[in-house]
Amino acid sequence: MQTQEAIKTYLLKKKSNTKLDIFLFLSEHRFFITTQYLADHFHMSESNFLLYIKELEQDFERLNLTELHIDKQKPFLKLNFEGIDPAYCYYRLFGRYCNESVSYEILTSLFSCQTNSIISLSQQTNYSASYLYTKMKKINAFLALYGLSVSFSNNGRKSFSGKEVQIQYAALDIYWNIFSSTATDFYDEEPQVVAFMMNTFFKKEVLDRLNSGMMDKLYLLLKICKENFPATSVKGVQREFDEYEYIDFFIDPSVDILRPNLPICREQRILVNILVRLSITKIESEKTSLEQYELLRKANVPHVLYSRKMVESFCTVFDLLMPEKEKILYSLAFARNKLYNGFLNFNQPNTPLPTFMLYQEHNVLKEIQTAIERFYMDFREQNQHMLPDILEKENVLWMVEDLVHLYDRYKKQPLIVIGVNYTRDFYISKDLIVKIEQIFSNESIKIQNDFMENCNIVISDCPLKQLPSHIKKIYILKGIITPEDWKKVIMRISEYIFELKEEALMNQSEKENQDNL
Repeated sequence: MQTQEAIKTYLLKKKSNTKLDIFLFLSEHRFFITTQYLADHFHMSESNFLLYIKELEQDFERLNLTELHIDKQKPFLKLNFEGIDPAYCYYRLFGRYCNESVSYEILTSLFSCQTNSIISLSQQTNYSASYLYTKMKKINAFLALYGLSVSFSNNGRKSFSGKEVQIQYAALDIYWNIFSSTATDFYDEEPQVVAFMMNTFFKKEVLDRLNSGMMDKLYLLLKICKENFPATSVKGVQREFDEYEYIDFFIDPSVDILRPNLPICREQRILVNILVRLSITKIESEKTSLEQYELLRKANVPHVLYSRKMVESFCTVFDLLMPEKEKILYSLAFARNKLYNGFLNFNQPNTPLPTFMLYQEHNVLKEIQTAIERFYMDFREQNQHMLPDILEKENVLWMVEDLVHLYDRYKKQPLIVIGVNYTRDFYISKDLIVKIEQIFSNESIKIQNDFMENCNIVISDCPLKQLPSHIKKIYILKGIITPEDWKKVIMRISEYIFELKEEALMNQSEKENQDNL
């Protein structure tokens, strides 16, 4: 189950979920649609649907989303953004509905270190202890997805069942999936305060690599680790970290992303470094990653040795041509996967990779996925001794997803040939070729202005009846090619490239399956 899906299932009211679904549908279909069609789509009467629309409009007003409104031309309506970011609007709505949810209010209070008993929980939420107990079953069902639970002793003392890393990761995962980069709005802090905190705690080279969205997530992570530590107890965290032989590598100067001499304890420093690797991509530069790999390899850290051996074996079995540097970087990525399995719950909310979802949709590609899974199960069995504790409890599907991604990126695939057959003007033909080269990678695309019958895609200003039917054609019929025309051509090229790569992959898979018979 994906995190937002879990939040909607366990924490939000049904009405709030429906309003979010309506907003998403209208934001994806920005044209006039009849209210009857929309009512049918959402399985309700037209009068009920219009009530939801009225409530959405009230929500826009309460959130001061003045640029967002619903245009109505009875019996049609559409959502009009007028320059405001749809994603920003979505997360503001999602955050509001969560803040209105009793279950979410109780959950956030439970994550706070200030809540140490049923009495303090009652004081923070203004709900009676008896009412809170009735809500705990559903909240614990949600927390169980992360391998966590909350209970109260006979004298009302709060107890969090679970590891510190998992608790803090769950808090970050939940908050970020609700608020995303509007999380700073949630804390209502001045940008200068945020900037000061970030520059005080994190090394400059780390901050320089992050875009604004990842910067917001890193700040949220820091806030959680400062304000909600420890969720268990300091001694409990120390015992938890003592279970990991190589834990101090996280505070090695070449790995630690935090500045020295900060007002935090050793355990907090380790916790921040672990959570960053579990939740933020590309935190290190390529140069730093290669240096870290060498450090961990020389120290014989089993996570890295296991991952490197697996990458080498995988490339051999599936005949992948992979540069040495990429093997190192992917070995580090797979070692991170082992971190997931070491610190996080086996079956916690997780978003599948798009490539993995694509392979599951087609029977032929599904066979490749099955072969990759077989490979990993065999490799895992043969190398169990390298990471016995982690491999015993790992989620194999996470590893298979990453291996499918690796296969899809480095598999052998034929060059896609694009022909430009613009007959009216040689210079326009040349200009079109240059524009296409600027947008699409030369590694997998070849562009030519002759031998159209040998192309996969042809862009032309005249009829091409003589070409085989399997060649995909894009016609430019107007005299002047406007930016809007060019945008449509690029979109069509992208669609056709995607289709051709899918076809090539399936044809290759069918051939391999026949060869193996």
